[in-house]
Amino acid sequence: MSAKHLPLMNRRRMLGTSAVALVAAATAACSAPGSGGASAEGSAPEAVSTTLPTESVKIRIMTSTEAADAVTALGEAFTAQHNTVTFEITAEANATLAQNISRILTRNDPPELCFMPALSAAAKDKIVTNMDPYAEAYGWDSWSQPLLAIARMDDSGQRGVGSLYAVGIGYNVTGIFYNKELASELGVTMPPATVDEFDAACAAAVAAGKKAIAMAGKDVGTPYLLQMLQNAYGDSQEINDWIFQKSGATFVQPAMIEAATKIQEWVGNGVIPSDAVSVDYSTSMADFQAGDALFVPNGDWEAQRLASVMGDKVGFFLFPGAQAGADLKAMASPANYVIPATAANKDVTAYFLNWIHTDESARQMVVDAIGCSPGGPTDLPVPTSDVQLVQETTQAFNTVLESGGAVDFIANATPGIGMGVMTPECQALLLGKTTPEEFAQAIQDGYEQELNG
Repeated sequence: MSAKHLPLMNRRRMLGTSAVALVAAATAACSAPGSGGASAEGSAPEAVSTTLPTESVKIRIMTSTEAADAVTALGEAFTAQHNTVTFEITAEANATLAQNISRILTRNDPPELCFMPALSAAAKDKIVTNMDPYAEAYGWDSWSQPLLAIARMDDSGQRGVGSLYAVGIGYNVTGIFYNKELASELGVTMPPATVDEFDAACAAAVAAGKKAIAMAGKDVGTPYLLQMLQNAYGDSQEINDWIFQKSGATFVQPAMIEAATKIQEWVGNGVIPSDAVSVDYSTSMADFQAGDALFVPNGDWEAQRLASVMGDKVGFFLFPGAQAGADLKAMASPANYVIPATAANKDVTAYFLNWIHTDESARQMVVDAIGCSPGGPTDLPVPTSDVQLVQETTQAFNTVLESGGAVDFIANATPGIGMGVMTPECQALLLGKTTPEEFAQAIQDGYEQELNG
């Protein structure tokens, strides 16, 4: 999410541990105004209040180590405005949080708010709060629905539709960071208007003896680039249907095969370095920062750090479409937080989440402290940033929202698809050990095996 965060796909797949179902659901009970109730039955509060209580309340938040500073700052700012509400922030490393999240959600006295990007199992088991009553009370249904869809699930387990089970604190977008000085030396115009123009810029870098793309082929780089190409070649709804596990959806799509074919073409002509499979995320970013590569596919969570290291030498653009003037699409999703089904003070917690999205100062803090868009009502202006690169990424996010081009990440399709299937199959694709058609089918087979397992 921020410059301190792990790569986005790593963050999400780390939190893919299946939630443990409650052995016995708590009985629904009436509660005092402001408590929000602590019922796990159906996981939705029977009644909600949008007014803060007059008595003192402490809201406990479990977040990742990487997000702790930003969440703490937001809590302090909220308390400065509403002094009856204080916060206790607990942070754990992503891997530890992933291991313990089920225990945290189901303990007798859980935190009011927990960071949990991979939430489908928890929603199905009804151990996180159904936020529909708060969405209605606060008007969240008027926010960007493609982003909220990522946190929706219906009673059958279908993702992307149904009830809302999480709300983001910060909303990310992916694209291409580029070295402005190197682009100028190569005589290429940024941003490219089409995939062909991007291709030509890559070829110019290779011809000049430079890396075209700093590629983390060992982990997240290939899925990022693969999905950017699929977004350009195909229908975003088709891939979202697959990610959301819609019946009949498949990874074996013409656009995905075309994207995989382009990846192998780029390996063959040197656009993707031959050693990409041995390069991890940190190394690829170091190569880019050192000026050794023209492009790196990544997300806005790196904007603050890259700006601090590279200054005005770095820029950002959304990956272009296949045709000039096409609506731009990008992987864009929230850093989701859930309210455990048995948590106390749900109403106050929901008030805090709504405040983050609607209060002018809070929205500015999300941009400044986290480095990404605040989301929220689409009629509110996106805060500006003094950091030019952050300004470019937040504008890019707004462009995607306006075009309806927000797409979830393919590694979010199932808890195990990223590490268990996608990483080895992407490496095989880079090494030429599989064809694009075989690659797509292997991902689909792994997906079906997990869903049916």
